[in-house]
Amino acid sequence: MKLLNCEFLKTRKRYVLITTVLITLFELFWIFYGKYSDDNIRKGWMLLLYQLPLINAIFMPLLSIIVASRLSDIEHKGYMLKQLCCITPKGRLYDAKLVYGLGMVLASLVLQFAGVYIGGKYLGFGGTFPLDLYVLYWIFTICASFAIYIFQHTLSLLFKNQTVPFFVGVIGEIFGLFSMFLPQLPWLRNSLLWGYFGVLQFVGGDWDRETRISTFYTMEINWTLFAVLIAGMVVLYLVGKKLFVKKEV
Repeated sequence: MKLLNCEFLKTRKRYVLITTVLITLFELFWIFYGKYSDDNIRKGWMLLLYQLPLINAIFMPLLSIIVASRLSDIEHKGYMLKQLCCITPKGRLYDAKLVYGLGMVLASLVLQFAGVYIGGKYLGFGGTFPLDLYVLYWIFTICASFAIYIFQHTLSLLFKNQTVPFFVGVIGEIFGLFSMFLPQLPWLRNSLLWGYFGVLQFVGGDWDRETRISTFYTMEINWTLFAVLIAGMVVLYLVGKKLFVKKEV
């Protein structure tokens, strides 16, 4: 707790939390911007479950890049990282900064979940709010976002020049988005961390050009790949921590 409090005090004037909130609010603006047709209003809850994985594939990796970079950059400046490692075990420092960063990611997703519910109610989405489906979607989104953040967190601590993790994260995000538009190449999506927003998407949609009516339906969830994602998170954490502990600072 002492190290987490130190993280808060160090980053208070770097506006990490404010940045997280602003990115999330912009994402919510993106979600609800424009006029919803009557058909979309009636099917709004399922429509969002269909659209949100793609939107999160854009915003959550970007948030991870920014938060991880902001939390690590302060340590790289002025050799603060070397000084901290003299008084605190490297492993504990890695964990404290990771937990603090994951807290920012979780705060963003909580705000997003609340914003989606409030926005849907305000627009008058039809039917009952499918809480079970949204909880499932939220769990999948948390896991995919956490895995990406752990990866970005490790890169940001290992490289003093934050341009490196920035470009790696952006390239990964681009490929992840690209893979979501290529359902005929599931191996591409399944092999990328950034593609798991699409891998774990369980609501599909069809649009009839003549009637201009959309139909949404639930799809089978690939629990095997969900287990692979969880295992990947653990591996990323263990490997990332080991690399940081061995790193010369």
